[in-house]
Amino acid sequence: MRLTTPLFLGACLALTSGLARAAVSYTCDASIDVRVPGLCNTLNTTIADLYSKTFTNASAQIFITFGATGLGSSAQYLNYVTWAQYLTALNGRATASGNAVQKAALTALATYAAPLYSNGNVEITAALGRSLGFAGMTGSTKTGDACNAGTSGCYDAVVTITKDPNTPLYFRTGTEAPDAYDFFGTVEHETNEVLGISSCIDTTGTVLTNSCNRSAPAAIDLFRYSAVGKIVAISSLSTVPGTYFSYDGGITNGANGIAYNTLSNGSDYHDFAGVCPGKQHIQDAEGCPGKDANMDITNDGGAEINTLNALGYTLVPAVISNVPAVSTGGVVAHGTGSTTIQSGSWVDIYGTNLSATSRFWNADTEIINGNLPTSLDGVTVKINNKLAYVYYISPGQINVQAPDDSATGTVNVTVTNANGTSTSTTATLQSVGPALFTLDGKYPAGVIPVSTGFYFAGTPFAYDLLGPNGFFPFNTQAAKKGDIVELFATGFGSASPAVPAGKVVTVPSKTTSPVTVLIGGVSQTVDAYIVGAGVFQFNVTIPQNVASGDNTLRAIVNGVQTVAGTVITVK
Repeated sequence: MRLTTPLFLGACLALTSGLARAAVSYTCDASIDVRVPGLCNTLNTTIADLYSKTFTNASAQIFITFGATGLGSSAQYLNYVTWAQYLTALNGRATASGNAVQKAALTALATYAAPLYSNGNVEITAALGRSLGFAGMTGSTKTGDACNAGTSGCYDAVVTITKDPNTPLYFRTGTEAPDAYDFFGTVEHETNEVLGISSCIDTTGTVLTNSCNRSAPAAIDLFRYSAVGKIVAISSLSTVPGTYFSYDGGITNGANGIAYNTLSNGSDYHDFAGVCPGKQHIQDAEGCPGKDANMDITNDGGAEINTLNALGYTLVPAVISNVPAVSTGGVVAHGTGSTTIQSGSWVDIYGTNLSATSRFWNADTEIINGNLPTSLDGVTVKINNKLAYVYYISPGQINVQAPDDSATGTVNVTVTNANGTSTSTTATLQSVGPALFTLDGKYPAGVIPVSTGFYFAGTPFAYDLLGPNGFFPFNTQAAKKGDIVELFATGFGSASPAVPAGKVVTVPSKTTSPVTVLIGGVSQTVDAYIVGAGVFQFNVTIPQNVASGDNTLRAIVNGVQTVAGTVITVK
Protein backbone atom coordinates (compact mmCIF):
# COMPACT_ATOMS: atom_id res chain seq x y z
CA MET A 1 0.00 0.00 0.00
CA ARG A 2 1.44 3.37 -0.99
CA LEU A 3 0.90 5.92 1.76
CA THR A 4 0.62 9.48 0.58
CA THR A 5 3.34 11.89 1.61
CA PRO A 6 2.60 14.70 4.12
CA LEU A 7 3.14 17.19 1.27
CA PHE A 8 0.05 15.96 -0.51
CA LEU A 9 -1.91 15.43 2.69
CA GLY A 10 -1.90 19.10 3.56
CA ALA A 11 -3.06 19.98 0.05
CA CYS A 12 -5.71 17.27 0.17
CA LEU A 13 -7.27 18.51 3.37
CA ALA A 14 -7.35 22.07 2.11
CA LEU A 15 -8.67 21.09 -1.33
CA THR A 16 -11.32 18.65 -0.26
CA SER A 17 -12.60 20.07 2.97
CA GLY A 18 -15.30 22.40 1.68
CA LEU A 19 -14.28 24.75 4.48
CA ALA A 20 -14.94 28.44 4.34
CA ARG A 21 -11.73 30.33 3.60
CA ALA A 22 -9.93 33.00 5.53
CA ALA A 23 -11.15 36.59 5.31
CA VAL A 24 -9.83 39.32 2.99
CA SER A 25 -6.09 39.61 3.54
CA TYR A 26 -3.30 41.51 1.81
CA THR A 27 0.25 40.31 1.24
CA CYS A 28 2.33 43.37 0.58
CA ASP A 29 5.32 43.92 -1.64
CA ALA A 30 8.13 45.73 0.17
CA SER A 31 7.22 48.90 -1.73
CA ILE A 32 4.03 49.26 0.32
CA ASP A 33 5.61 49.87 3.74
CA VAL A 34 8.56 51.67 2.19
CA ARG A 35 6.07 54.24 0.91
CA VAL A 36 4.27 54.60 4.25
CA PRO A 37 5.47 52.61 7.30
CA GLY A 38 2.66 50.44 8.70
CA LEU A 39 0.57 50.74 5.54
CA CYS A 40 0.26 46.97 5.08
CA ASN A 41 -0.95 46.54 8.66
CA THR A 42 -3.64 49.17 8.09
CA LEU A 43 -4.81 47.30 4.99
CA ASN A 44 -5.05 44.07 6.98
CA THR A 45 -6.96 45.68 9.82
CA THR A 46 -8.97 48.75 8.86
CA ILE A 47 -9.75 47.79 5.25
CA ALA A 48 -10.03 44.02 5.74
CA ASP A 49 -12.36 44.64 8.70
CA LEU A 50 -14.80 46.51 6.46
CA TYR A 51 -15.43 43.26 4.60
CA SER A 52 -15.42 40.89 7.58
CA LYS A 53 -17.89 43.12 9.44
CA THR A 54 -20.14 43.40 6.38
CA PHE A 55 -20.12 39.85 4.95
CA THR A 56 -19.93 36.44 6.57
CA ASN A 57 -17.98 34.88 3.69
CA ALA A 58 -16.02 37.67 1.95
CA SER A 59 -12.67 36.03 1.34
CA ALA A 60 -9.69 36.95 -0.81
CA GLN A 61 -5.93 36.61 -0.66
CA ILE A 62 -4.48 39.58 -2.49
CA PHE A 63 -0.90 40.46 -3.36
CA ILE A 64 -0.54 44.23 -3.51
CA THR A 65 2.22 46.43 -4.83
CA PHE A 66 2.98 49.84 -6.27
CA GLY A 67 3.73 49.87 -9.99
CA ALA A 68 3.14 51.26 -13.44
CA THR A 69 -0.62 51.36 -13.96
CA GLY A 70 -3.54 53.73 -14.05
CA LEU A 71 -4.84 54.72 -10.63
CA GLY A 72 -5.22 51.04 -9.79
CA SER A 73 -5.60 47.67 -11.49
CA SER A 74 -6.21 44.03 -10.59
CA ALA A 75 -4.82 41.05 -12.49
CA GLN A 76 -6.53 37.70 -11.98
CA TYR A 77 -7.68 34.56 -13.74
CA LEU A 78 -11.38 34.02 -14.35
CA ASN A 79 -12.67 30.56 -13.52
CA TYR A 80 -15.67 28.70 -14.91
CA VAL A 81 -18.40 26.75 -13.17
CA THR A 82 -21.63 25.46 -14.64
CA TRP A 83 -24.82 27.45 -14.38
CA ALA A 84 -26.27 24.76 -12.11
CA GLN A 85 -23.23 24.80 -9.82
CA TYR A 86 -23.38 28.56 -9.38
CA LEU A 87 -27.11 28.58 -8.65
CA THR A 88 -26.77 25.69 -6.23
CA ALA A 89 -24.08 27.56 -4.32
CA LEU A 90 -26.10 30.79 -4.31
CA ASN A 91 -29.20 28.91 -3.19
CA GLY A 92 -27.21 27.42 -0.31
CA ARG A 93 -26.23 30.89 0.86
CA ALA A 94 -29.75 32.27 0.55
CA THR A 95 -31.32 29.30 2.30
CA ALA A 96 -28.84 29.28 5.17
CA SER A 97 -29.04 33.02 5.81
CA GLY A 98 -32.58 33.91 4.75
CA ASN A 99 -30.97 36.83 2.92
CA ALA A 100 -33.62 38.82 1.04
CA VAL A 101 -31.33 40.11 -1.73
CA GLN A 102 -29.98 36.63 -2.50
CA LYS A 103 -33.50 35.16 -2.52
CA ALA A 104 -34.65 37.85 -4.95
CA ALA A 105 -31.55 37.27 -7.05
CA LEU A 106 -32.35 33.57 -7.36
CA THR A 107 -35.86 34.34 -8.59
CA ALA A 108 -34.58 36.86 -11.13
CA LEU A 109 -31.91 34.47 -12.37
CA ALA A 110 -34.47 31.71 -12.92
CA THR A 111 -36.87 34.06 -14.68
CA TYR A 112 -34.68 36.28 -16.84
CA ALA A 113 -31.11 34.94 -16.97
CA ALA A 114 -31.82 31.21 -17.28
CA PRO A 115 -33.29 31.40 -20.80
CA LEU A 116 -30.03 32.98 -21.97
CA TYR A 117 -27.39 31.12 -20.01
CA SER A 118 -28.65 27.96 -18.29
CA ASN A 119 -27.00 25.59 -20.76
CA GLY A 120 -23.53 27.01 -20.27
CA ASN A 121 -20.99 28.20 -17.76
CA VAL A 122 -20.62 31.24 -15.53
CA GLU A 123 -17.35 33.13 -15.13
CA ILE A 124 -16.35 33.73 -11.52
CA THR A 125 -13.26 35.12 -9.89
CA ALA A 126 -11.14 32.80 -7.76
CA ALA A 127 -12.15 34.71 -4.62
CA LEU A 128 -15.88 34.37 -5.37
CA GLY A 129 -15.46 30.69 -6.18
CA ARG A 130 -13.57 29.92 -2.98
CA SER A 131 -16.01 31.97 -0.90
CA LEU A 132 -18.86 29.90 -2.35
CA GLY A 133 -17.06 26.65 -1.54
CA PHE A 134 -15.67 25.68 -4.96
CA ALA A 135 -12.35 23.84 -4.87
CA GLY A 136 -9.49 24.18 -7.34
CA MET A 137 -9.89 27.81 -8.37
CA THR A 138 -7.07 29.16 -10.53
CA GLY A 139 -5.22 32.01 -8.93
CA SER A 140 -2.08 33.98 -9.69
CA THR A 141 1.44 34.13 -8.36
CA LYS A 142 2.80 37.61 -7.75
CA THR A 143 4.48 37.38 -11.15
CA GLY A 144 1.23 36.48 -12.92
CA ASP A 145 1.62 32.73 -13.38
CA ALA A 146 -1.43 30.51 -12.92
CA CYS A 147 -1.56 28.45 -9.72
CA ASN A 148 -3.99 26.74 -7.34
CA ALA A 149 -5.68 29.59 -5.43
CA GLY A 150 -5.39 29.38 -1.68
CA THR A 151 -2.11 27.46 -1.69
CA SER A 152 1.17 28.94 -0.51
CA GLY A 153 2.42 31.70 -2.81
CA CYS A 154 -0.78 31.68 -4.85
CA TYR A 155 -3.17 34.61 -4.64
CA ASP A 156 -6.68 35.24 -5.83
CA ALA A 157 -5.35 38.31 -7.60
CA VAL A 158 -2.51 40.79 -7.85
CA VAL A 159 -3.46 44.42 -7.25
CA THR A 160 -1.23 47.25 -8.44
CA ILE A 161 -1.63 50.85 -7.29
CA THR A 162 0.01 53.63 -9.26
CA LYS A 163 3.49 54.79 -8.33
CA ASP A 164 3.30 57.72 -10.77
CA PRO A 165 4.62 60.81 -8.91
CA ASN A 166 2.18 62.90 -10.94
CA THR A 167 -0.75 61.03 -9.38
CA PRO A 168 -0.56 61.83 -5.64
CA LEU A 169 -2.23 59.54 -3.16
CA TYR A 170 -3.93 60.41 0.12
CA PHE A 171 -3.15 58.06 3.01
CA ARG A 172 -5.75 59.54 5.38
CA THR A 173 -3.39 61.73 7.34
CA GLY A 174 -3.93 65.44 7.28
CA THR A 175 -6.09 66.91 4.51
CA GLU A 176 -6.51 65.38 1.06
CA ALA A 177 -4.85 67.52 -1.61
CA PRO A 178 -7.10 68.74 -4.43
CA ASP A 179 -5.25 66.56 -6.97
CA ALA A 180 -4.93 63.46 -4.77
CA TYR A 181 -6.83 60.16 -4.64
CA ASP A 182 -7.64 58.18 -1.51
CA PHE A 183 -5.26 55.19 -1.50
CA PHE A 184 -7.49 53.03 0.69
CA GLY A 185 -10.60 53.71 -1.39
CA THR A 186 -8.64 52.74 -4.50
CA VAL A 187 -7.61 49.46 -2.86
CA GLU A 188 -11.26 48.80 -1.98
CA HIS A 189 -12.24 49.41 -5.63
CA GLU A 190 -9.77 46.76 -6.78
CA THR A 191 -10.69 44.42 -3.91
CA ASN A 192 -14.33 44.52 -5.02
CA GLU A 193 -13.25 43.44 -8.49
CA VAL A 194 -11.22 40.60 -7.00
CA LEU A 195 -14.32 39.54 -5.05
CA GLY A 196 -16.41 39.35 -8.21
CA ILE A 197 -17.34 42.74 -9.66
CA SER A 198 -15.33 41.77 -12.70
CA SER A 199 -16.17 40.73 -16.25
CA CYS A 200 -14.54 39.82 -19.55
CA ILE A 201 -16.36 42.64 -21.35
CA ASP A 202 -13.70 44.78 -23.02
CA THR A 203 -14.28 48.54 -23.24
CA THR A 204 -10.99 49.48 -24.86
CA GLY A 205 -12.14 49.23 -28.49
CA THR A 206 -14.63 51.17 -30.54
CA VAL A 207 -17.32 48.62 -29.61
CA LEU A 208 -17.83 46.49 -26.55
CA THR A 209 -16.56 42.91 -26.92
CA ASN A 210 -16.21 39.80 -24.81
CA SER A 211 -12.43 39.57 -24.58
CA CYS A 212 -12.56 36.00 -23.25
CA ASN A 213 -13.99 34.90 -26.60
CA ARG A 214 -16.61 32.81 -24.85
CA SER A 215 -20.35 33.05 -24.56
CA ALA A 216 -20.22 32.63 -20.78
CA PRO A 217 -21.34 35.61 -18.72
CA ALA A 218 -19.53 36.69 -15.60
CA ALA A 219 -21.61 36.36 -12.45
CA ILE A 220 -21.97 40.15 -12.39
CA ASP A 221 -23.32 40.13 -15.98
CA LEU A 222 -26.38 38.23 -14.73
CA PHE A 223 -27.69 41.33 -12.96
CA ARG A 224 -27.44 44.03 -15.64
CA TYR A 225 -30.79 45.50 -16.74
CA SER A 226 -32.07 48.26 -18.99
CA ALA A 227 -35.65 48.15 -17.64
CA VAL A 228 -37.93 45.92 -15.61
CA GLY A 229 -37.61 42.39 -16.99
CA LYS A 230 -35.08 43.44 -19.63
CA ILE A 231 -31.73 41.83 -18.89
CA VAL A 232 -28.84 43.00 -21.05
CA ALA A 233 -27.34 39.91 -22.68
CA ILE A 234 -23.59 39.77 -23.28
CA SER A 235 -24.34 38.83 -26.89
CA SER A 236 -26.10 42.17 -27.51
CA LEU A 237 -23.95 44.71 -25.72
CA SER A 238 -24.61 48.35 -26.28
CA THR A 239 -23.00 51.61 -25.27
CA VAL A 240 -26.43 53.16 -24.77
CA PRO A 241 -26.34 54.74 -21.28
CA GLY A 242 -28.69 53.88 -18.45
CA THR A 243 -28.15 50.17 -17.80
CA TYR A 244 -28.00 49.40 -14.10
CA PHE A 245 -27.46 46.73 -11.49
CA SER A 246 -30.61 45.01 -10.23
CA TYR A 247 -31.01 41.93 -8.04
CA ASP A 248 -34.79 41.62 -8.59
CA GLY A 249 -35.24 41.59 -12.35
CA GLY A 250 -34.91 45.29 -12.97
CA ILE A 251 -37.51 46.46 -10.45
CA THR A 252 -34.94 47.93 -8.08
CA ASN A 253 -31.79 49.79 -9.04
CA GLY A 254 -29.64 48.15 -6.37
CA ALA A 255 -26.93 50.77 -6.74
CA ASN A 256 -29.10 53.61 -5.43
CA GLY A 257 -29.95 54.95 -8.87
CA ILE A 258 -26.44 54.85 -10.29
CA ALA A 259 -25.99 53.67 -13.88
CA TYR A 260 -23.18 51.49 -15.16
CA ASN A 261 -20.27 52.69 -17.25
CA THR A 262 -21.29 51.90 -20.84
CA LEU A 263 -18.68 53.70 -22.89
CA SER A 264 -15.79 52.26 -24.87
CA ASN A 265 -13.45 54.25 -22.66
CA GLY A 266 -11.15 51.62 -21.18
CA SER A 267 -12.81 51.83 -17.77
CA ASP A 268 -14.26 48.66 -16.30
CA TYR A 269 -17.63 47.63 -17.70
CA HIS A 270 -19.09 47.08 -14.27
CA ASP A 271 -17.89 50.32 -12.74
CA PHE A 272 -20.37 53.11 -12.12
CA ALA A 273 -20.77 56.13 -14.36
CA GLY A 274 -20.11 58.59 -11.55
CA VAL A 275 -20.08 62.32 -12.08
CA CYS A 276 -17.26 64.44 -10.72
CA PRO A 277 -17.62 66.42 -8.49
CA GLY A 278 -21.02 64.92 -7.66
CA LYS A 279 -21.75 62.07 -5.26
CA GLN A 280 -18.78 59.69 -5.30
CA HIS A 281 -18.72 55.90 -5.00
CA ILE A 282 -15.93 53.41 -4.49
CA GLN A 283 -16.79 51.68 -7.78
CA ASP A 284 -16.89 54.79 -9.96
CA ALA A 285 -15.21 54.29 -13.33
CA GLU A 286 -13.27 57.52 -12.99
CA GLY A 287 -11.85 58.83 -9.72
CA CYS A 288 -12.53 62.36 -8.58
CA PRO A 289 -9.34 63.92 -7.16
CA GLY A 290 -9.70 65.75 -3.88
CA LYS A 291 -13.28 64.49 -3.40
CA ASP A 292 -12.92 60.90 -2.14
CA ALA A 293 -11.25 61.33 1.24
CA ASN A 294 -12.13 58.54 3.72
CA MET A 295 -14.78 57.06 1.41
CA ASP A 296 -15.45 53.33 1.72
CA ILE A 297 -18.10 50.73 0.85
CA THR A 298 -19.99 51.36 4.07
CA ASN A 299 -20.42 55.13 3.69
CA ASP A 300 -20.84 55.73 -0.05
CA GLY A 301 -24.46 54.57 -0.28
CA GLY A 302 -23.94 50.82 -0.17
CA ALA A 303 -24.01 50.18 -3.93
CA GLU A 304 -21.06 47.80 -3.79
CA ILE A 305 -22.50 45.98 -0.79
CA ASN A 306 -25.73 45.24 -2.67
CA THR A 307 -23.80 44.05 -5.70
CA LEU A 308 -21.55 41.70 -3.73
CA ASN A 309 -24.54 40.49 -1.73
CA ALA A 310 -26.33 39.40 -4.92
CA LEU A 311 -23.21 37.63 -6.22
CA GLY A 312 -23.12 35.33 -3.20
CA TYR A 313 -21.58 37.23 -0.28
CA THR A 314 -23.99 37.03 2.63
CA LEU A 315 -24.51 40.03 4.90
CA VAL A 316 -23.57 39.73 8.53
CA PRO A 317 -26.94 39.69 10.35
CA ALA A 318 -27.86 42.52 12.63
CA VAL A 319 -26.13 41.88 15.92
CA ILE A 320 -28.57 41.17 18.70
CA SER A 321 -26.02 39.39 20.82
CA ASN A 322 -22.35 38.77 20.25
CA VAL A 323 -22.45 35.59 22.30
CA PRO A 324 -21.62 32.60 20.06
CA ALA A 325 -24.56 30.41 19.05
CA VAL A 326 -24.27 26.94 17.53
CA SER A 327 -27.07 26.11 15.08
CA THR A 328 -29.47 23.27 15.80
CA GLY A 329 -27.91 20.20 14.19
CA GLY A 330 -24.85 22.33 13.51
CA VAL A 331 -22.26 19.83 14.79
CA VAL A 332 -21.60 17.29 12.03
CA ALA A 333 -18.98 14.87 10.80
CA HIS A 334 -16.74 16.74 8.42
CA GLY A 335 -18.28 17.39 5.02
CA THR A 336 -21.55 15.58 5.82
CA GLY A 337 -24.88 16.21 7.50
CA SER A 338 -24.32 13.38 9.96
CA THR A 339 -24.44 14.35 13.64
CA THR A 340 -22.58 11.14 14.55
CA ILE A 341 -18.92 11.84 15.23
CA GLN A 342 -15.90 9.89 16.43
CA SER A 343 -13.13 10.81 18.84
CA GLY A 344 -10.17 12.12 16.85
CA SER A 345 -12.25 12.78 13.72
CA TRP A 346 -12.79 16.07 11.95
CA VAL A 347 -15.94 17.91 12.94
CA ASP A 348 -17.67 20.93 11.35
CA ILE A 349 -19.50 23.36 13.64
CA TYR A 350 -21.94 25.90 12.18
CA GLY A 351 -23.57 28.87 13.88
CA THR A 352 -23.32 32.62 14.40
CA ASN A 353 -20.84 34.86 16.24
CA LEU A 354 -18.53 31.88 16.61
CA SER A 355 -15.45 34.04 16.08
CA ALA A 356 -14.58 37.65 15.37
CA THR A 357 -11.86 36.56 12.96
CA SER A 358 -11.53 34.08 10.09
CA ARG A 359 -8.39 32.01 9.65
CA PHE A 360 -6.69 28.61 9.77
CA TRP A 361 -4.13 27.65 12.36
CA ASN A 362 -0.58 28.74 11.61
CA ALA A 363 1.36 25.49 11.37
CA ASP A 364 4.68 27.27 11.92
CA THR A 365 3.77 29.06 15.14
CA GLU A 366 0.73 27.32 16.62
CA ILE A 367 1.66 23.64 16.30
CA ILE A 368 4.23 23.36 19.07
CA ASN A 369 6.29 20.21 19.63
CA GLY A 370 3.77 18.25 17.55
CA ASN A 371 0.79 19.44 19.62
CA LEU A 372 -2.19 20.93 17.79
CA PRO A 373 -3.73 24.15 19.18
CA THR A 374 -6.86 24.09 21.33
CA SER A 375 -7.46 27.83 20.88
CA LEU A 376 -7.28 30.26 17.96
CA ASP A 377 -7.72 33.97 18.70
CA GLY A 378 -9.37 33.04 21.99
CA VAL A 379 -11.90 30.68 20.38
CA THR A 380 -12.20 27.26 22.03
CA VAL A 381 -14.53 24.31 21.53
CA LYS A 382 -15.48 21.66 24.07
CA ILE A 383 -16.98 18.30 23.15
CA ASN A 384 -18.23 16.45 26.21
CA ASN A 385 -16.40 19.06 28.33
CA LYS A 386 -13.04 18.23 26.69
CA LEU A 387 -11.11 20.76 24.61
CA ALA A 388 -11.08 20.04 20.88
CA TYR A 389 -8.21 20.96 18.54
CA VAL A 390 -9.07 24.03 16.49
CA TYR A 391 -8.08 24.09 12.81
CA TYR A 392 -10.24 26.88 11.37
CA ILE A 393 -12.37 29.70 12.82
CA SER A 394 -14.82 32.15 11.29
CA PRO A 395 -18.04 33.86 12.37
CA GLY A 396 -20.20 31.11 10.85
CA GLN A 397 -18.05 27.99 10.88
CA ILE A 398 -15.40 26.28 12.99
CA ASN A 399 -13.52 23.09 12.14
CA VAL A 400 -11.97 20.99 14.88
CA GLN A 401 -10.49 17.62 15.57
CA ALA A 402 -12.56 15.98 18.30
CA PRO A 403 -10.65 15.12 21.48
CA ASP A 404 -10.03 11.60 22.67
CA ASP A 405 -13.01 10.32 24.66
CA SER A 406 -14.14 6.84 25.62
CA ALA A 407 -17.74 7.97 26.11
CA THR A 408 -20.47 7.11 23.60
CA GLY A 409 -23.93 8.50 23.08
CA THR A 410 -25.21 12.07 23.25
CA VAL A 411 -22.61 14.65 24.27
CA ASN A 412 -22.72 18.41 24.70
CA VAL A 413 -20.81 20.80 22.44
CA THR A 414 -20.02 24.44 23.28
CA VAL A 415 -18.07 27.26 21.67
CA THR A 416 -16.39 29.94 23.77
CA ASN A 417 -14.90 33.25 22.66
CA ALA A 418 -14.29 36.68 24.18
CA ASN A 419 -18.05 37.38 24.25
CA GLY A 420 -19.03 34.29 26.20
CA THR A 421 -19.98 30.64 25.81
CA SER A 422 -22.72 29.30 23.57
CA THR A 423 -25.70 27.39 24.83
CA SER A 424 -24.91 23.68 24.68
CA THR A 425 -25.93 21.78 21.59
CA THR A 426 -25.50 18.06 21.10
CA ALA A 427 -23.86 15.50 18.87
CA THR A 428 -23.69 11.71 19.00
CA LEU A 429 -20.28 10.34 19.92
CA GLN A 430 -19.61 6.79 18.72
CA SER A 431 -16.61 4.52 18.25
CA VAL A 432 -16.77 5.19 14.50
CA GLY A 433 -18.25 8.02 12.45
CA PRO A 434 -17.06 7.38 8.89
CA ALA A 435 -17.11 10.29 6.44
CA LEU A 436 -15.44 10.51 3.02
CA PHE A 437 -13.64 13.68 2.03
CA THR A 438 -15.02 14.98 -1.28
CA LEU A 439 -14.08 17.61 -3.84
CA ASP A 440 -17.58 19.05 -4.08
CA GLY A 441 -19.90 16.95 -1.89
CA LYS A 442 -20.26 14.37 -4.66
CA TYR A 443 -16.93 13.24 -6.07
CA PRO A 444 -14.43 11.76 -3.56
CA ALA A 445 -11.08 13.32 -2.74
CA GLY A 446 -8.51 10.86 -3.95
CA VAL A 447 -5.49 10.30 -6.12
CA ILE A 448 -4.42 7.84 -8.79
CA PRO A 449 -0.72 7.13 -8.25
CA VAL A 450 -0.34 5.46 -11.65
CA SER A 451 -1.92 7.50 -14.45
CA THR A 452 -0.79 10.56 -16.38
CA GLY A 453 1.15 11.91 -13.37
CA PHE A 454 -0.09 15.46 -13.92
CA TYR A 455 0.86 16.67 -10.45
CA PHE A 456 4.54 16.60 -9.45
CA ALA A 457 5.33 15.17 -12.87
CA GLY A 458 8.76 13.60 -13.17
CA THR A 459 9.08 12.92 -9.43
CA PRO A 460 8.47 9.75 -7.41
CA PHE A 461 5.34 11.45 -6.06
CA ALA A 462 3.62 12.06 -9.41
CA TYR A 463 -0.12 11.51 -9.28
CA ASP A 464 -3.49 12.50 -10.72
CA LEU A 465 -6.41 13.86 -8.77
CA LEU A 466 -9.33 11.49 -9.02
CA GLY A 467 -12.44 12.90 -10.72
CA PRO A 468 -14.40 13.10 -13.96
CA ASN A 469 -12.34 14.46 -16.85
CA GLY A 470 -13.06 18.10 -17.67
CA PHE A 471 -15.65 18.58 -14.92
CA PHE A 472 -13.61 20.69 -12.52
CA PRO A 473 -11.68 23.86 -13.33
CA PHE A 474 -8.54 21.98 -12.28
CA ASN A 475 -7.07 18.79 -13.75
CA THR A 476 -8.69 15.49 -12.72
CA GLN A 477 -8.66 12.02 -14.25
CA ALA A 478 -11.38 9.38 -14.14
CA ALA A 479 -10.21 5.99 -12.89
CA LYS A 480 -9.90 2.99 -15.20
CA LYS A 481 -11.05 -0.48 -14.32
CA GLY A 482 -8.23 -2.16 -12.43
CA ASP A 483 -6.71 1.12 -11.20
CA ILE A 484 -5.73 1.39 -7.56
CA VAL A 485 -6.90 4.70 -6.15
CA GLU A 486 -6.19 6.31 -2.80
CA LEU A 487 -9.19 7.70 -0.90
CA PHE A 488 -9.18 10.02 2.13
CA ALA A 489 -11.65 10.17 4.97
CA THR A 490 -12.18 10.65 8.70
CA GLY A 491 -13.86 8.71 11.50
CA PHE A 492 -12.89 5.14 10.56
CA GLY A 493 -12.12 3.94 14.07
CA SER A 494 -9.14 3.29 16.30
CA ALA A 495 -5.69 2.20 15.15
CA SER A 496 -2.85 0.12 16.47
CA PRO A 497 -0.59 1.55 17.62
CA ALA A 498 -3.02 4.13 18.98
CA VAL A 499 -2.94 7.60 17.46
CA PRO A 500 -3.90 10.23 20.05
CA ALA A 501 -5.98 13.21 18.98
CA GLY A 502 -4.26 16.56 18.96
CA LYS A 503 -0.92 15.22 17.78
CA VAL A 504 0.93 15.53 14.49
CA VAL A 505 1.08 12.10 12.87
CA THR A 506 4.55 11.16 11.66
CA VAL A 507 4.13 7.40 11.12
CA PRO A 508 0.99 5.87 9.53
CA SER A 509 -0.97 3.54 11.82
CA LYS A 510 -3.27 0.75 10.65
CA THR A 511 -6.85 0.81 11.90
CA THR A 512 -8.03 -2.11 14.01
CA SER A 513 -11.08 -2.71 11.83
CA PRO A 514 -10.98 -3.34 8.07
CA VAL A 515 -13.10 -1.24 5.74
CA THR A 516 -15.61 -2.64 3.27
CA VAL A 517 -15.83 -0.51 0.14
CA LEU A 518 -18.64 -0.81 -2.40
CA ILE A 519 -18.12 0.68 -5.85
CA GLY A 520 -21.18 0.30 -8.04
CA GLY A 521 -22.36 -2.32 -5.56
CA VAL A 522 -19.22 -4.43 -5.98
CA SER A 523 -17.63 -5.11 -2.61
CA GLN A 524 -14.00 -5.32 -1.50
CA THR A 525 -12.33 -5.28 1.91
CA VAL A 526 -9.30 -3.07 2.46
CA ASP A 527 -7.07 -1.85 5.26
CA ALA A 528 -7.25 1.76 6.38
CA TYR A 529 -4.44 3.82 7.86
CA ILE A 530 -4.33 7.02 9.88
CA VAL A 531 -1.86 9.16 7.92
CA GLY A 532 -2.47 12.59 9.44
CA ALA A 533 -4.28 14.13 12.37
CA GLY A 534 -7.81 12.79 11.94
CA VAL A 535 -7.09 11.83 8.32
CA PHE A 536 -7.54 8.23 7.12
CA GLN A 537 -6.37 6.71 3.85
CA PHE A 538 -7.40 3.47 2.21
CA ASN A 539 -6.52 2.15 -1.23
CA VAL A 540 -9.17 0.50 -3.37
CA THR A 541 -9.11 -1.27 -6.71
CA ILE A 542 -11.66 -0.23 -9.33
CA PRO A 543 -13.57 -3.47 -10.11
CA GLN A 544 -13.50 -4.85 -13.63
CA ASN A 545 -17.25 -5.55 -13.58
CA VAL A 546 -18.61 -2.04 -12.92
CA ALA A 547 -20.18 0.18 -15.53
CA SER A 548 -18.42 3.11 -17.11
CA GLY A 549 -19.53 6.48 -15.77
CA ASP A 550 -20.52 7.46 -12.23
CA ASN A 551 -20.73 4.56 -9.78
CA THR A 552 -22.00 4.79 -6.22
CA LEU A 553 -19.29 4.77 -3.55
CA ARG A 554 -19.91 3.65 0.04
CA ALA A 555 -17.50 2.69 2.79
CA ILE A 556 -18.48 0.62 5.82
CA VAL A 557 -16.61 0.11 9.08
CA ASN A 558 -18.00 -1.88 12.01
CA GLY A 559 -21.38 -1.93 10.30
CA VAL A 560 -21.61 1.88 9.96
CA GLN A 561 -21.82 3.33 6.43
CA THR A 562 -20.77 6.67 5.01
CA VAL A 563 -23.66 8.88 3.92
CA ALA A 564 -25.14 8.31 0.46
CA GLY A 565 -24.50 10.59 -2.50
CA THR A 566 -20.81 10.03 -3.23
CA VAL A 567 -19.95 8.63 -6.65
CA ILE A 568 -16.70 7.65 -8.35
CA THR A 569 -16.23 8.09 -12.11
CA VAL A 570 -14.91 5.14 -14.10
CA LYS A 571 -13.72 5.36 -17.70
